[in-house]
Amino acid sequence: MKKTNLILSMVLSIIVLIVSNCANTAPAAGDPVLAESQQDDAAQRGLPAPPGLRSLFQSGNNAHIIQEGIVINGVEWAASNVDRDGAFVNKPEDSGWTYQWNSARPEFSMAQSTAGLLPLSFFTQYPAGNSWEISKDPSPDGWRVPTQEEISSLLDTGKVTNEWTTLNGIAGRKFTDRSSGENIFIPAAGKWFADIDSGERTVRKMDIGTGGYYWTATAHGDYGAVTFEFNLSGVSLNTHHRTMTFMIRPVKDR
Repeated sequence: MKKTNLILSMVLSIIVLIVSNCANTAPAAGDPVLAESQQDDAAQRGLPAPPGLRSLFQSGNNAHIIQEGIVINGVEWAASNVDRDGAFVNKPEDSGWTYQWNSARPEFSMAQSTAGLLPLSFFTQYPAGNSWEISKDPSPDGWRVPTQEEISSLLDTGKVTNEWTTLNGIAGRKFTDRSSGENIFIPAAGKWFADIDSGERTVRKMDIGTGGYYWTATAHGDYGAVTFEFNLSGVSLNTHHRTMTFMIRPVKDR
């Protein structure tokens, strides 16, 4: 009988030791390893990342960001700009690529040093359309270029505050929903510009760190489109030639 009790005691000790080791090695809630595992699992199954997580995963040769929207005054905004190949940039403060209006073709990145001499047709062949077409929208799946009305909701100071600030050393404006406290940061990444009225055909970078220039999906006349712009002094809606190249901060396509 004593021998049987001794064996049972030894077995119980082994079980306790195994359980203790598992508890010490398993990632706890909030652990980076667990978060990464959840992200990878969601990405592989084609599901949205768990709440509050942004998942970076491989799809073919392209890296894509899955992110949840941030609701500001009733409009669901992406947390970062459009990159290229139907993807988001990695971080809210990253600039992304620029596009001509109503075009899915990426033109310039703020990371490149020069764009060289462009053909005259680049400045004279205006993209057609009354609004940004879905088939030509470079936003990731489920997202699209915002309309003038949606930008206007972001500029409604009665419901949204905005301030000039920096995020990880990058200047821009933060827009905060007065009711929920939810906010987005949009970088003042500048623009590529050429004075075509003076015959200039070499675009150059301007206003990096001092100005933000973003498209809306709304046309203005036959050759222009509405833009969203901001600097240290404030924010505004403007219009520009459709051949200009600006960035995109998309909204959820509902």
